[in-house]
Amino acid sequence: MVGHRKYLAGILVGVLLLAVSCMKQAPQDVVVDSVSASTDYTQLVASAVEVKLAALRPTVQGSGVVQGRNEVVVKSRTSGIVTSIEFDLGDQIDRDQVLVRIDDTIANLSLDQATRQVENARKEVDANTQLYARGAVSLSQLNQSKATLAGLEAQLARATETVRDVVISSPLAGRVAERNAALVVGDSIQVGQTIGRIIDLQSLSISLSFGQSQIFLVREGARAVVTIETPNETISTTGKVRAISAGSDARTGSWTVVVDFDNLKPQTIRAGLSASVTIYNAEAPVYPLVPNAAIVNRDGRSYVYVLQDSIAKLVEVEVVDRYGDTTAVTSLDETFELPGAKVLTSGLSRVTDGSAVVTQDR
Repeated sequence: MVGHRKYLAGILVGVLLLAVSCMKQAPQDVVVDSVSASTDYTQLVASAVEVKLAALRPTVQGSGVVQGRNEVVVKSRTSGIVTSIEFDLGDQIDRDQVLVRIDDTIANLSLDQATRQVENARKEVDANTQLYARGAVSLSQLNQSKATLAGLEAQLARATETVRDVVISSPLAGRVAERNAALVVGDSIQVGQTIGRIIDLQSLSISLSFGQSQIFLVREGARAVVTIETPNETISTTGKVRAISAGSDARTGSWTVVVDFDNLKPQTIRAGLSASVTIYNAEAPVYPLVPNAAIVNRDGRSYVYVLQDSIAKLVEVEVVDRYGDTTAVTSLDETFELPGAKVLTSGLSRVTDGSAVVTQDR
């Protein structure tokens, strides 16, 4: 019995040893990624752009409100009772077309009276002239009759204007932009009262405000492109700079520039719309242009790295001007031409003169 127990114990120990040995794993081989022997760790990766020869500030941008180049506010020159109103808001008006008529009864009576008075005064002057020649009247009496005639002729001229002014017409062709809503047939009208505003929509203008840095780039007669956004389309037309103010506005410090343009769509484009304007500077000088990121500043000098056969060459430049994210430069190396070359714009902190460089765009 005791021997049987020892036998079982031995079997149990053997099983345990076998289980422990199975739990141990065999050592694994470590796999190492191989690196290509062709990789050149002496080359740097950077971005490069081509140097363009162009104007740094070829255009000037502005915006403003469209206005009629030719427009007029029509006002009454006489007083009286309105007898008819012959126009309405938005109407197309011809030149000299009647807008309002005023009762002319009093005006015609005044004209008739002034006419008769002038006729009588002229007869008196003629008679006094003959009498003076015979010595029947003095020179003073003759001059007095002439002065009376002159005064009556002035009254006749005013009466004639009054008769003409009872018919109010438009001095130009255009569309009615404003109509005095208080104007009613049967009501009286006073001298200087506004009748309406007429705008010629065929020729429009827009006033722009520019600061000191922009006004130097604008010339009278310069070509301009006016762009107006509508819900259905974008309308662009070409105009030109007509006028530049001689001085700046004391309140804003800006200069006024007026651009004239022809209205391609009078039924759509009206006064009061907002528009953007691009004015072209034909006299703008051209320079090699590089991104601001390409400029390297060292010891008070400016440089760019030019890529030549995958080698970075440090070229000293002079910064002429900056605008936005672009810099105008000139090469201080007279033997080297920048236009057409490629300059590095990234990784410049790791690049030195003569470094091998691979550009990302290759």
